[in-house]
Amino acid sequence: MNVEEYILINQQRNEERALTYDPITGDGCDSCERALFSALELGWYDYHVPVDCYEEKIFNDLRICNFSIREYLHRCGLRYTQVNLEIVRREIIRARCKHDFEFCAASFFCIKDKDPNNVKPILFRLNRGQRRLLRLIYKYDKEGKPVRIIICKRRQVGFSTLVQLYMAWKQLFVLNMARSQVIAHVENTSRLVRGMYSLMISRLPAWLFNLPDDTKLRLSPFEKSNKTLVVREIGCRISIGSSEKPDNLAGDDVSMVHFSEVGLFKSTTNIKPEQLIQTIQSGVAYAPNTFIIYESTARGVGNFFHSEWLRAINGESDCEAFFSPWFEKEDDVLPIDDYRKFIESMTDYEKWMFEQGATLEGIAWYRMASKGQKDKWRWKSDQPTTATEAFQSTGHRLYPQDDVERLRKGCFNPSFEGEIYGEKNFGEEAVKNIIFKPERGGQLKVWFMPDKDPARQCNDRYVVIVDIGGSSDHSDRSVICVIDRYDMTHGGVPIVVAEWCGHIDHYLLAWKAVQIATAYSNALLVIESNTLETEQTEGDHFEYVLDEIAYHYDNLYCRVDAEKIAMGFEPKWGFHTNKSTKRMVCDHQKKALRENMYIETCNEAVNEHDYMEIKGNGSIGAVDGQHDDRHITRAIGIWVCYDYLNRPRKIEPRSQKDKIITRIVGESTM
Repeated sequence: MNVEEYILINQQRNEERALTYDPITGDGCDSCERALFSALELGWYDYHVPVDCYEEKIFNDLRICNFSIREYLHRCGLRYTQVNLEIVRREIIRARCKHDFEFCAASFFCIKDKDPNNVKPILFRLNRGQRRLLRLIYKYDKEGKPVRIIICKRRQVGFSTLVQLYMAWKQLFVLNMARSQVIAHVENTSRLVRGMYSLMISRLPAWLFNLPDDTKLRLSPFEKSNKTLVVREIGCRISIGSSEKPDNLAGDDVSMVHFSEVGLFKSTTNIKPEQLIQTIQSGVAYAPNTFIIYESTARGVGNFFHSEWLRAINGESDCEAFFSPWFEKEDDVLPIDDYRKFIESMTDYEKWMFEQGATLEGIAWYRMASKGQKDKWRWKSDQPTTATEAFQSTGHRLYPQDDVERLRKGCFNPSFEGEIYGEKNFGEEAVKNIIFKPERGGQLKVWFMPDKDPARQCNDRYVVIVDIGGSSDHSDRSVICVIDRYDMTHGGVPIVVAEWCGHIDHYLLAWKAVQIATAYSNALLVIESNTLETEQTEGDHFEYVLDEIAYHYDNLYCRVDAEKIAMGFEPKWGFHTNKSTKRMVCDHQKKALRENMYIETCNEAVNEHDYMEIKGNGSIGAVDGQHDDRHITRAIGIWVCYDYLNRPRKIEPRSQKDKIITRIVGESTM
């Protein structure tokens, strides 16, 4: 892109940012469909109100009267007086407030000004990021769908304000006797959010609710509770709580929940974030006019917020992911005297930010503001350009984030989900009449079934790697990963084609791996033996298990080479993971990600690469609370594909009379 193109695009962006936005007239409000409304006797003209306003009788009646209040009063048998004009004006405003959040907020919702020099409350006008979020919320509301959104944001962008005031608006003007909850990481934050509600309520005119003008709206304790308050004149309730003290939250029947700063939710001795949130969600019906929003700045990877964000991105949850970059905030700009000189001084990273949508004035601000930041990774996490940048953990990631995100591009949904079975679960008959049986929620996921095309057969085509976990639900999972090396025959890269993941007895797991390896053309079976060799419970029979498998399966990875075994050395089956070998395969995996040396199909495996970090003592492991079971099978497997096995070679088909016919029985042949 040359200088002139930068300047032209930047001009277009600045013009778009400068478009008129007036929530009172409705000019520039694009959160919902709007229609023209005029009331000349009140000095109003060319107002753009939500089309839903015409569901209200006052709007329809005025339209019939050609928007003439004089004619409307005449038809009602009323005189045209200043008092009656005021009555009509209030009726119009009440009706519009029921359908136009932006108008209602800009007219009546007072908030604390972030400008420390101004101690007086100001009326709430939405910024660009807030308006974009409102469009999404309206979309769900107008379609009659429950609102479920997870928001990853930069600091101080005002989404907590929007979410809280939108819930208040729904309670006050749309729903009847609705209840809401605000849950933050600590109770003090919840109180601050609720304080916003309290300030807003105290400034609302009573006539908006057809109450006497001298009525004072306020929040008061509900049944003597200081954590649940009620607006008695209207009947709506709001409760507060925190992830630290969740006792008062369970069991309350609510229609709207605001989870604030979810990235800071901590596990306690009594409850984990996912348990707390599941408990609260169970009290919110999945129905229209219900509302659950998670919002937070990103707080590293591997925590509950990051996991839920990834689930939303991958379409695995009922939430829609919403990200707000730093450059969406209008105020974070600096003027530029010489555009040409500034553009020529831009770094590759600044050019990338421009490609993502930042203006040159915004980049000038970012350049200046970042100069005083010692920890660049923390600055980028607090002021992210993309959601990927927001979810940076620390400066000690094992795999560069760009490499991990590039790996994610190969992921897609498996074509098969179920289990694999033989005539028995163990022993010689376990590998007879093997079938893949579809089962909902099955632990075996297959992206590509075993390839039986004679023209595509090659030696050492498949590798099966096993990471052994525990058999109980509270222990680490066991993982069996299948890698296909066929594309390496013509310069391509290996690809993950299947995975089994779950909890199972070690003995049965070993035979499950043999079944899968047998199905995939008698693949090289690599069992990560560290768990079996070091455990004092389930691993006591390690040598027996692998010796038994080796007796029945002749393609088992062995750490002792064939010559030494011939000389009388005992075979040592399996890949032993220790500090040295783990560093070796992880270093190789870093190279594999950097140089695109394999294709990953499983999103969860990519997530685990994201969680890997170098600990303070120099060891390698997942961030606290996360697993690396899938990751280690890939690290070992890709090392085996390149550094242990030779490049696979195609096998020339035998003549017809020499062919040995084999088959794996699928469900259709059962």
